[in-house]
Amino acid sequence: MAGSDAAGTARRPALKPRLLRVVAIAAVALASGWPFAAALAGPVGRGFVISPAFQEVGVAAGQPQAQFQIKLTNRTGQDQNFRLSTTDFGSLDEEGGVAFLGQPTSELQHRYGLASWMTLGSNAVFVPAGASASLTVYIDNRASLAPGGHYGAVLATAVTEGGQPSGDHVGVQQVLSSLVLADKTGGEVHDLRLVSQTANGQTWRLPGQSEQRFQNAGNVHVIPRGIVEVKDPLGRVVGRGAMNAESGMILPESFRRYQTPLLSIAPAWLPGRYSITSTYRYDGSDQTKTFTTYVWYAGLLIVWIMAVLVAMAIGGLAWWLWWRGGRRPRRG
Repeated sequence: MAGSDAAGTARRPALKPRLLRVVAIAAVALASGWPFAAALAGPVGRGFVISPAFQEVGVAAGQPQAQFQIKLTNRTGQDQNFRLSTTDFGSLDEEGGVAFLGQPTSELQHRYGLASWMTLGSNAVFVPAGASASLTVYIDNRASLAPGGHYGAVLATAVTEGGQPSGDHVGVQQVLSSLVLADKTGGEVHDLRLVSQTANGQTWRLPGQSEQRFQNAGNVHVIPRGIVEVKDPLGRVVGRGAMNAESGMILPESFRRYQTPLLSIAPAWLPGRYSITSTYRYDGSDQTKTFTTYVWYAGLLIVWIMAVLVAMAIGGLAWWLWWRGGRRPRRG
């Protein structure tokens, strides 16, 4: 998995006559690749890289401590110091974004947080130009770490030689992040629910896309999988789509929407009520559930009949106008 890139520090005149400090930490998407927070992305092959961008760490119930490593790479021509810290993150919206929650004041503040149990091997690291440096991070499996999922990030903040911005300036501080998804065994609850489903079809057009809204009512992140099928009134499958092809995750006690493209696999001739059925599960489970909604569709048969009737009506009108014009008495 590729890491994050960030270019050099940038400063510009302030918009207001006061000192502002902007920490550029962007919300990131829980989707395939898990893009991560970075400030000022630079040209390909330049800047700073933190890797992995995200990683899953298992913590056994009787394990005193788990550990993992992250690596910082300096692709610039200048040496760089980084200040290291930890923070929690959670769901930002139903589209897959996450938001950093800041440092908790207690272990109970963020129910699914991880920062309170993470210990850094060092609070700072020096990375020479063109080189890399590794850091070991520890997860302390204290009794207060409840079973299930816990989510945090290791932040690497680039330290500039000039220190804080002064005068009427806005400082843009580079911050890179590596997301950590920890799963403590011995009490995980998997509870994935499909709560609603919509489609973009109309009476004269079958749906080309459906949307599934999932709820994760468990205590650990899950990845939904499934198939969406469109069936005609006789039960024939006329459309199908694969759900969550990007492998997007849902954090505990949150909602997420997925867009599923539907491909036509058979002509939909018959008019009537068409069903849209989602058969789904989560990664690691072979037990499936179904959720069905319905749409009314006129069918290609009705469309062709209407087209023929319209053509006949236009032809009949044209013939009547011709016949009426031919019988009109001539003057003279």
